[in-house]
This record gives sequence, C-alpha cells and structure tokens, in this order.
Amino acid sequence: MTRFSILAALLLAACGGAVAPRMDGASHAQADTCGAAAQQGLIGLDAAAALAVPEPKRIYRPDEAITQDFNPLRINVQLDETDTIIAVTCG
Repeated sequence: MTRFSILAALLLAACGGAVAPRMDGASHAQADTCGAAAQQGLIGLDAAAALAVPEPKRIYRPDEAITQDFNPLRINVQLDETDTIIAVTCG
C-alpha cells in the first residue's frame, strides 16, 4: 500500500461515523434536552397551564411567526386555534 492509500483509508475511517446534520431540525427531535417529557401532561390543557413551564420556554400558535433557531434547553409549547396545548417539545 502506498502512503497515499494509507492516508486515504485513515481519513475515510475517521469520517465513517459522522452523520450529516439535517437542515430541518429533525435530528434534534429525539433528544429530551429540555425536560419536555416531564411536561407531556400539559397536552390538552388550556394555554394558562403553560405558564408553569420553566424558562427558557416559547409558547406559540400555528399562525404566529417564530424564530428558526434551535435551543436544546428551551421548551416549546404549541397551542391550537382555541389556545389548547397540542405539543410540548425541545427546541
């Protein structure tokens, strides 16, 4: 094997476990970095219940504009048109 072949093999081996980040934020969906799992009992309750969620938090409705930044420590509380909590996620 030539030096170039060995170097190429080492570089490929080093990159083998890398996963390209997804631009849609889906790669973050599985991690419960903010404690959203403990807040799932809020789903179906009125928006006022979301006030008890610890900071950092973001409460929003489907028609509201929100930033696209991902904060793994932030709890997102999504409301429906009637101000009922429909989802609690990290981000």
